[in-house]
Amino acid sequence: MTRTAIVAAARHLFATHGFAGTSTTEVVEAAGVTRGALYHHFEDKSALFREVFADLTRELDATVTAAALGGRDVLDGFRRGCRALLDFAVRPDYHQIAVVDAPSVLGSETWHAIDAGTGLDTMTGGLAALERAGLLRMPAGPALAVLVYGALTEAGIVLSRAAPGAPTRDELVDAVVGMVCAV
Repeated sequence: MTRTAIVAAARHLFATHGFAGTSTTEVVEAAGVTRGALYHHFEDKSALFREVFADLTRELDATVTAAALGGRDVLDGFRRGCRALLDFAVRPDYHQIAVVDAPSVLGSETWHAIDAGTGLDTMTGGLAALERAGLLRMPAGPALAVLVYGALTEAGIVLSRAAPGAPTRDELVDAVVGMVCAV
Protein backbone atom coordinates (compact mmCIF):
# COMPACT_ATOMS: atom_id res chain seq x y z
CA MET A 1 0.00 0.00 0.00
CA THR A 2 2.73 2.49 0.95
CA ARG A 3 4.86 1.53 -2.06
CA THR A 4 1.86 1.92 -4.36
CA ALA A 5 1.10 5.37 -2.94
CA ILE A 6 4.71 6.46 -3.41
CA VAL A 7 4.81 5.25 -7.03
CA ALA A 8 1.48 6.87 -7.85
CA ALA A 9 2.49 10.21 -6.34
CA ALA A 10 5.89 10.12 -8.04
CA ARG A 11 4.35 9.21 -11.38
CA HIS A 12 2.03 12.20 -11.23
CA LEU A 13 4.83 14.55 -10.18
CA PHE A 14 7.36 13.22 -12.72
CA ALA A 15 4.75 13.53 -15.49
CA THR A 16 3.84 17.06 -14.44
CA HIS A 17 7.22 18.52 -13.47
CA GLY A 18 9.77 16.12 -14.94
CA PHE A 19 12.40 14.18 -13.04
CA ALA A 20 14.64 17.17 -12.37
CA GLY A 21 11.70 19.34 -11.31
CA THR A 22 10.44 16.85 -8.73
CA SER A 23 11.95 16.59 -5.26
CA THR A 24 11.67 13.62 -2.95
CA THR A 25 10.10 15.98 -0.42
CA GLU A 26 7.27 16.63 -2.86
CA VAL A 27 6.87 12.89 -3.44
CA VAL A 28 6.58 12.01 0.25
CA GLU A 29 4.15 14.90 0.85
CA ALA A 30 1.97 13.90 -2.11
CA ALA A 31 2.03 10.23 -1.07
CA GLY A 32 1.32 11.05 2.57
CA VAL A 33 4.28 9.01 3.80
CA THR A 34 7.51 9.66 5.64
CA ARG A 35 10.92 10.09 4.04
CA GLY A 36 11.90 6.87 5.82
CA ALA A 37 9.08 5.02 4.04
CA LEU A 38 10.31 6.31 0.69
CA TYR A 39 13.86 5.12 1.36
CA HIS A 40 12.63 1.83 2.78
CA HIS A 41 11.13 1.02 -0.62
CA PHE A 42 13.55 2.82 -2.94
CA GLU A 43 17.30 3.35 -2.73
CA ASP A 44 17.07 6.83 -4.22
CA LYS A 45 15.03 9.05 -6.54
CA SER A 46 16.46 7.31 -9.61
CA ALA A 47 15.32 3.91 -8.32
CA LEU A 48 11.86 5.36 -7.74
CA PHE A 49 11.85 6.76 -11.28
CA ARG A 50 12.86 3.34 -12.62
CA GLU A 51 9.81 1.80 -10.95
CA VAL A 52 7.54 4.56 -12.26
CA PHE A 53 8.85 3.96 -15.79
CA ALA A 54 8.46 0.18 -15.45
CA ASP A 55 4.90 0.67 -14.17
CA LEU A 56 4.12 2.91 -17.14
CA THR A 57 5.48 0.36 -19.62
CA ARG A 58 3.39 -2.39 -18.02
CA GLU A 59 0.32 -0.18 -18.43
CA LEU A 60 1.25 0.44 -22.06
CA ASP A 61 1.61 -3.28 -22.70
CA ALA A 62 -1.73 -4.07 -21.06
CA THR A 63 -3.40 -1.34 -23.12
CA VAL A 64 -1.91 -2.65 -26.38
CA THR A 65 -2.79 -6.26 -25.55
CA ALA A 66 -6.40 -5.40 -24.67
CA ALA A 67 -6.79 -3.42 -27.89
CA ALA A 68 -5.32 -6.23 -29.99
CA LEU A 69 -7.51 -8.87 -28.38
CA GLY A 70 -10.56 -6.74 -29.23
CA GLY A 71 -9.98 -7.09 -32.96
CA ARG A 72 -12.45 -8.74 -35.30
CA ASP A 73 -9.63 -10.89 -36.69
CA VAL A 74 -5.85 -11.16 -36.41
CA LEU A 75 -5.08 -8.30 -38.80
CA ASP A 76 -7.64 -6.00 -37.19
CA GLY A 77 -6.19 -6.92 -33.80
CA PHE A 78 -2.68 -6.08 -34.96
CA ARG A 79 -3.84 -2.73 -36.32
CA ARG A 80 -5.71 -1.98 -33.08
CA GLY A 81 -2.65 -2.86 -31.03
CA CYS A 82 -0.46 -0.59 -33.15
CA ARG A 83 -2.96 2.26 -32.85
CA ALA A 84 -3.19 1.76 -29.08
CA LEU A 85 0.60 1.92 -28.77
CA LEU A 86 0.75 5.16 -30.76
CA ASP A 87 -2.17 6.69 -28.87
CA PHE A 88 -0.42 5.87 -25.60
CA ALA A 89 2.85 7.36 -26.87
CA VAL A 90 1.28 10.79 -27.34
CA ARG A 91 -0.05 10.99 -23.80
CA PRO A 92 1.72 13.81 -21.95
CA ASP A 93 2.64 11.56 -19.00
CA TYR A 94 4.20 8.95 -21.28
CA HIS A 95 6.03 11.57 -23.34
CA GLN A 96 7.58 13.25 -20.29
CA ILE A 97 8.50 10.08 -18.43
CA ALA A 98 9.43 7.68 -21.25
CA VAL A 99 10.67 9.96 -24.02
CA VAL A 100 12.09 13.02 -22.25
CA ASP A 101 13.38 11.74 -18.90
CA ALA A 102 13.90 7.97 -19.02
CA PRO A 103 16.86 7.82 -21.42
CA SER A 104 18.88 10.35 -19.42
CA VAL A 105 17.80 9.30 -15.91
CA LEU A 106 18.16 5.57 -16.46
CA GLY A 107 20.78 5.48 -19.21
CA SER A 108 20.10 4.05 -22.62
CA GLU A 109 20.80 0.44 -21.68
CA THR A 110 18.40 0.32 -18.72
CA TRP A 111 15.81 2.44 -20.52
CA HIS A 112 15.86 0.05 -23.49
CA ALA A 113 15.84 -3.08 -21.34
CA ILE A 114 12.68 -1.95 -19.53
CA ASP A 115 10.97 -0.56 -22.64
CA ALA A 116 11.68 -3.50 -24.91
CA GLY A 117 11.52 -6.15 -22.18
CA THR A 118 7.75 -6.34 -22.31
CA GLY A 119 7.03 -4.75 -25.66
CA LEU A 120 9.13 -7.16 -27.70
CA ASP A 121 7.37 -10.17 -26.19
CA THR A 122 4.01 -8.70 -27.09
CA MET A 123 5.20 -7.83 -30.60
CA THR A 124 6.57 -11.35 -31.06
CA GLY A 125 3.18 -12.78 -30.12
CA GLY A 126 1.35 -10.45 -32.49
CA LEU A 127 3.64 -11.30 -35.39
CA ALA A 128 3.32 -15.02 -34.66
CA ALA A 129 -0.47 -14.68 -34.84
CA LEU A 130 -0.16 -12.90 -38.20
CA GLU A 131 2.15 -15.67 -39.42
CA ARG A 132 -0.31 -18.40 -38.37
CA ALA A 133 -2.98 -16.54 -40.33
CA GLY A 134 -0.70 -16.49 -43.39
CA LEU A 135 -0.49 -12.70 -43.44
CA LEU A 136 3.25 -11.99 -43.07
CA ARG A 137 5.62 -11.18 -45.93
CA MET A 138 8.40 -13.07 -44.13
CA PRO A 139 8.61 -15.52 -41.24
CA ALA A 140 8.04 -14.13 -37.77
CA GLY A 141 11.06 -14.18 -35.53
CA PRO A 142 13.22 -12.06 -33.27
CA ALA A 143 14.65 -9.92 -36.10
CA LEU A 144 11.23 -8.96 -37.43
CA ALA A 145 9.94 -8.25 -33.91
CA VAL A 146 12.89 -5.92 -33.22
CA LEU A 147 12.40 -4.07 -36.50
CA VAL A 148 8.64 -3.61 -36.14
CA TYR A 149 8.86 -2.69 -32.46
CA GLY A 150 11.63 -0.22 -33.26
CA ALA A 151 9.58 1.32 -36.05
CA LEU A 152 6.56 1.74 -33.79
CA THR A 153 8.69 3.16 -30.99
CA GLU A 154 10.12 5.78 -33.34
CA ALA A 155 6.65 6.45 -34.76
CA GLY A 156 5.41 7.09 -31.23
CA ILE A 157 8.25 9.50 -30.55
CA VAL A 158 7.53 11.39 -33.77
CA LEU A 159 3.82 11.62 -32.93
CA SER A 160 4.49 12.71 -29.34
CA ARG A 161 6.54 15.66 -30.56
CA ALA A 162 3.60 16.83 -32.73
CA ALA A 163 5.86 18.31 -35.39
CA PRO A 164 4.13 20.07 -38.29
CA GLY A 165 3.92 17.85 -41.35
CA ALA A 166 4.57 14.65 -39.40
CA PRO A 167 2.65 11.59 -40.55
CA THR A 168 -0.61 10.83 -38.77
CA ARG A 169 -1.14 7.87 -36.50
CA ASP A 170 -3.19 6.07 -39.15
CA GLU A 171 -0.58 6.73 -41.85
CA LEU A 172 2.08 5.25 -39.60
CA VAL A 173 -0.02 2.19 -38.78
CA ASP A 174 -0.79 1.66 -42.48
CA ALA A 175 2.94 1.90 -43.27
CA VAL A 176 3.83 -0.70 -40.60
CA VAL A 177 1.09 -3.07 -41.75
CA GLY A 178 2.11 -2.60 -45.39
CA MET A 179 5.72 -3.28 -44.49
CA VAL A 180 5.09 -6.58 -42.71
CA CYS A 181 1.83 -7.95 -44.07
CA ALA A 182 1.06 -9.46 -47.46
CA VAL A 183 -2.46 -8.01 -47.71
